[in-house]
Amino acid sequence: MPARSLARHRADRRFHVNARSLIATTCAIGAGTLAAVLLSGGTYAMWSDASTNTAPTLTSAKFGITAAESWGTTAFTNLIVGQSVRQPFTVTNTGDVAATISGTASASAAYEIRYATGTCTTAGTAALTGASATTTAKALGTLAAGATATYCIEVKVATGAAAGNSQAITATITGAQ
Repeated sequence: MPARSLARHRADRRFHVNARSLIATTCAIGAGTLAAVLLSGGTYAMWSDASTNTAPTLTSAKFGITAAESWGTTAFTNLIVGQSVRQPFTVTNTGDVAATISGTASASAAYEIRYATGTCTTAGTAALTGASATTTAKALGTLAAGATATYCIEVKVATGAAAGNSQAITATITGAQ
């Protein structure tokens, strides 16, 4: 009988790659790369550039109005109930920006004070309309920077006012931006 070899069969030892070892190797390489980047202080571009812009000069606007009248106090004397007097005045915008102009007044209930835009109409015409400026501010429009406009003020003795009544009246012109 022929002699048989009693040697055992041994498996071939080759390197086998499985999914678990592939993932572990990839993670190790990624962690090593990340650590190298963090320890080196970051990445640097091969080229770099910088630009400086000069900021514009900012200038604040100036705002102001002046009012002028030339009638004095005699224009508003010896009025009777129901009678009114109108007088013109001018407002100049001395600022750099447009102004919204309005008028108010302070007086007793014996007087009604109204404003209008433009020159005063002749005496004897119908009274100016709208609420008295003693109760409601009267919007007079917008005045451009550096412009001057003429307005009209009307003072009327209200019905029921006592004869011989004398009252100081304060007319206020306001400019708002």
